[in-house]
Amino acid sequence: MLDDEVIEFFRTRAEALGAGYQTMINAALRAVVADAASQDAEDKPITVATLRKVLREELHTA
Repeated sequence: MLDDEVIEFFRTRAEALGAGYQTMINAALRAVVADAASQDAEDKPITVATLRKVLREELHTA
């Protein structure tokens, strides 16, 4: 359940912009999910196989 303050914030902002408040909440949540997914991808260590692949590609183009 969302807090009343959160809903009111998005309703006020949506009304000013002529948009739907639920659509705006969804967009905000999607942005957080995308950012978290990006962070997760950056935090994963590189595997030996990936390192070898990158080195081969870089040495091939050099």
